[in-house]
Amino acid sequence: MYRISQDIAWRVDYVGAERSPVLVIDNLCADPAALLTAAETAHFIDIGPTYPGVRAPAPAGYGDWVLKVFERQLREVFGGAAPWGFDLCAFSMVTTPPDALSALQSLPHFDGAEPTRLAFLHYLCDEAHGGTSFYRQMSTGFERLSPDRLGNYLDHLRVDSNGLESQGYTVGTSAIFERIGGVEAQFNRAVFYPGSLLHSGDILAPQRLSENVHTGRLTINGFVVLEPV
Repeated sequence: MYRISQDIAWRVDYVGAERSPVLVIDNLCADPAALLTAAETAHFIDIGPTYPGVRAPAPAGYGDWVLKVFERQLREVFGGAAPWGFDLCAFSMVTTPPDALSALQSLPHFDGAEPTRLAFLHYLCDEAHGGTSFYRQMSTGFERLSPDRLGNYLDHLRVDSNGLESQGYTVGTSAIFERIGGVEAQFNRAVFYPGSLLHSGDILAPQRLSENVHTGRLTINGFVVLEPV
């Protein structure tokens, strides 16, 4: 079912003062329309307060295929560790209007403080929906989290955000976070980056948010676990 496109191309961007690697892959699948077809019949559900939208399981075998195709690049870019597997791989759609976000949902976030976790995104929407930006916490200078940094980060976040109400989706530098780089959305573009890197989706067209897989902000996203080196 899955084949790489003949036009596939990849590059590595380095973002911020900490030079965090971001692997960007254009024209990933030879037939991305097949993924849209699969999404049409997927069962999307609200997964709770952390994610402002709905998710459904990705098609069987998709995650294993991605890791098989890019095992060499993942080793080269992210320090030699082999990809062990996905602990989440799902169709995802941001659907929450900006004025309905919780304060937590409106801030940049990280997907784990451990160094063995990567975040993965495969854009199945157009560029008008916006890509992903990466951030630095101004009060600490942290761009990536680690177990040693986590307590300090959270302490400063509580102080910095005290009294702040949700301002909608973060798009660009705010009073608390500075934008340090990003990746634009492009249909059939995939991205890997450290899960510890502070990030937020660029929701550029909130009026277009919906659960329609053809017009909404459809992605496949997941978390890749790396074997410790």
